[in-house]
Amino acid sequence: GKTMPSSLEKNIIENFGSVEKFKEEFTAAGIGQFGSGWCWLVQEGDGSLKVTKTENGVNPICFNQNALLGCDVWEHAYYLQYQNRRPDYLAAFWNVVNWDVVAEHFAD
Repeated sequence: GKTMPSSLEKNIIENFGSVEKFKEEFTAAGIGQFGSGWCWLVQEGDGSLKVTKTENGVNPICFNQNALLGCDVWEHAYYLQYQNRRPDYLAAFWNVVNWDVVAEHFAD
């Protein structure tokens, strides 16, 4: 769904200060990933949440992290629609996130 389940929202606020701060950090990670890769919302083994970025096809599972949300920032993901405007693509990304699916992967 378009709205974030309350348990996930509560955890995002606990870890980032606010949903807006999380989105800013996630977007900055995507913009800041040099070349091809991904930005992620991951859950660490201790249950904490953090934003990371990986190069090329690297998945957070390699670092024993639970990937809750990933955004593909390889140029092929956005070039036809957004050319070199990766920030615009990342801004539009929030319109298609299914927060129910993200929450299903969150381990309480």
